[in-house]
Amino acid sequence: MDTTRPLHSQDIQSFLLWMPNWIGDVVLTLPVIQSLRRAYPAARIFVVAKSPSEELLLGHPSIDTVLTLPSGQENGFWQRVNFARDLKKYNFDVGAVFPNSFGSAFLLSLTGAKCRLGYNTEARDILLTHPVATTAHLKKAQYRVEYYFKILSSLKLDTPDRNFSPLISQEGDITTREVLLDMGLDENEKFITLHPGTSKVERGWHAERFGILCQKLIKEDGMRMVLLGTEKESELLNRIRNFGSPEAIKIIPSVNLRVLTGLLRKSQLFIGNDSGMMHLAAMVGVPVLGIFGPGSPESTGPYMAPEKQETVTRNFTCSPCRQKFFKECKPSPLYKPYCLEDITVKDVHEGVHRLLKRL
Repeated sequence: MDTTRPLHSQDIQSFLLWMPNWIGDVVLTLPVIQSLRRAYPAARIFVVAKSPSEELLLGHPSIDTVLTLPSGQENGFWQRVNFARDLKKYNFDVGAVFPNSFGSAFLLSLTGAKCRLGYNTEARDILLTHPVATTAHLKKAQYRVEYYFKILSSLKLDTPDRNFSPLISQEGDITTREVLLDMGLDENEKFITLHPGTSKVERGWHAERFGILCQKLIKEDGMRMVLLGTEKESELLNRIRNFGSPEAIKIIPSVNLRVLTGLLRKSQLFIGNDSGMMHLAAMVGVPVLGIFGPGSPESTGPYMAPEKQETVTRNFTCSPCRQKFFKECKPSPLYKPYCLEDITVKDVHEGVHRLLKRL
């Protein structure tokens, strides 16, 4: 690569993309990666991702190779350093880092990518050949897809894709029909998916309110509910299931993210917190009702047509916040931020009705 010439005018054969840490953020990079693929149809696109995000990316048609970043308690700093150094063998032309941390840019630099793109946050200019200027305000307020797209500005791409490419099933994936049968549901049966979890407990709406919401949707609207979550969230899911009968409220078995998207696609709509699961639902085009407290739909709302989404939020002036619970705001008596505490079951139930009327 010739560092004296504009990057977009050069023959680029390979890209290494260092992905964000959270599933929702990973989903919001996909329209950018699809735009990159359109501009460079013959280039090899590698991504580095944490588990379980790699389950999703393995099925994405714009990505050639998925490399799983060592994580978890058994993998520390030196394991990640050795992982990054080992990537030198690929001789990447361009590397781009989507996270804003110094550590992610440092690891990208160890890969030997000739040109390195990313934001100039945390004094990372010394590690990047094409640093992109940003501010704390832009990071907080700009919609994530546009924010990630700007990282690749030196490549002169046209625009992020408006739609998500369908995922490709991988060997060993069970079918959506098998998942439905496992839960005792007919393949053509109508149901609503609901995800009560989130990355931090303080960011999630009350489990009891999700349970009461399920009761209302079952008794007043004749709906069937499917609860989504990880094994770590099983206690939370069971608390909510106890608000209804086993016939009316089902819990999805353990499946990978590719298989999960198939189930989401079959549902009438999705209800959940501002979380990665919400973005997975938007990715497959299922109508979404998102509950926003500390986050803001202006920066991290679902990437989909406005008529297919409904956001329930109190629009506090401090949102989106830095989520340093509870140093910047006082908790409610039930230990939630008031931006979530003040959202009632009635608010969400009415939001579901508004969304259903538009479908």
